[in-house]
Amino acid sequence: MPTPTFRPFPSATPWLVVLLTALFLVAATVPYSWLIAHFGYDDILREPTPVILRSFQAGGAPLVWAWFAFALSGLLFIPLAFAVDRLTADPASPVPGASPLAIASAVAQVIGLMRWVLVVPGLASAYAAPEATPATQAAVVVVFDAVHHYGGMVIGEFIGQLLLAGWTALAGWRLLRSRRVPAWVAWIGPLTLPLWLLGQSELLHQVLPATPLFETVPLAFMAWEAWLLLLAAALLVRGVREWRSARVAPTACAS
Repeated sequence: MPTPTFRPFPSATPWLVVLLTALFLVAATVPYSWLIAHFGYDDILREPTPVILRSFQAGGAPLVWAWFAFALSGLLFIPLAFAVDRLTADPASPVPGASPLAIASAVAQVIGLMRWVLVVPGLASAYAAPEATPATQAAVVVVFDAVHHYGGMVIGEFIGQLLLAGWTALAGWRLLRSRRVPAWVAWIGPLTLPLWLLGQSELLHQVLPATPLFETVPLAFMAWEAWLLLLAAALLVRGVREWRSARVAPTACAS
């Protein structure tokens, strides 16, 4: 099998992509894992609203801080997307940069997640207050459902995830054309798109129970993060090889 011809790396960009990928994945995975262990995320979102509010109130300040860290981790995706654009830049290519989609996606998902920091604590406290009447609790449930469905499902999940899927498709195409990594690595990201699209059925299922339900978004996120990790690993391996070759070449010429 012939060895693929790779284009040379532009300066230190591949190392920047590797570093930002590591920072982003750690910043997102640590609070996400904590939320799974201590809040039952994201299965708890399928529970009745009173259960969600009581569980949130029981979580206290550590739960709010975990949501805050998880929300802010999305902003680290923005510099990573710019670095990927720079890595795959080709003046002769008509394919546009993907970073605008990444910015829009990150902002939408941060807005959606920040409801757990700025809105839900007050609602959970009001619902769980000893003096709360059934009428008060019913009003809190209505407000939570409205904020959760619009801020979380519409802005954070539907808009944010579709924009992320768009970035994945465009970034994967640019990686394929740039020949910075093996073609099979570039293809893995776009191959997660069916999981993103099928997962949107869960949003429609909330209001149209007859709609087929495909809970594929968690799989999409895991596959997407695995792709980023694989991309960073491929860049790291190739970068080390080029660095070693650059060190050997002067020695060979001198001899």
